[in-house]
Amino acid sequence: MGRPALDDKMLSAMRGRLAEATLAIYRERGLDAISFRRVAERVGVSHTLIYRYFPDKDALLAHARRDCFLRFDAFVRAREITDAGMFAHFHSIAHAYVAFAEEHTGDYVLMFSTEQPPPDRYPELLAARQDMFEHAVAAIAFYVEAGELLGDPRLIAHAFWINLHGLMMLYTARQLVHGCALDELVDPIIDRLIAGGTSAAG
Repeated sequence: MGRPALDDKMLSAMRGRLAEATLAIYRERGLDAISFRRVAERVGVSHTLIYRYFPDKDALLAHARRDCFLRFDAFVRAREITDAGMFAHFHSIAHAYVAFAEEHTGDYVLMFSTEQPPPDRYPELLAARQDMFEHAVAAIAFYVEAGELLGDPRLIAHAFWINLHGLMMLYTARQLVHGCALDELVDPIIDRLIAGGTSAAG
């Protein structure tokens, strides 16, 4: 007699437990230490049971990355200032982005690791990434529609993301070695990006 089918709630709960165990191992010992056997030991189940929830380690890591993106999104939105004008709004998002990467550096590196399959192979991971990006696009579109900023909101969002991500990848790799510290760079980068759009609008 086969095992009973898992309902969506049970499936989601166990996937979440396995992903949290994966992240715990990663934070303690690094990416190479992750295996189904170690994750199973952490959760207290047979390592063969994990195959009911994830076909392979890449899928398990994709779920862990998805959970990191959900936390990242919640972290930024909780610190977003929406009622003090465009400059304050964009600066609040940028500083929240940077703060997450500073406070959760390991998770940030895992989320954007080049050693992972394309995110579109895992729809839940891609959706979590897309939700966060679309929120930024919508915030920018508000100011474009109000006439305070000129340009394509999606292109502007990419410019913000590329600049912030590039900055944080240099920071996490300890490569900010040319005379400016992280806290000296965030505001000027955002100001220049905004000024480019406002000067074009004028």
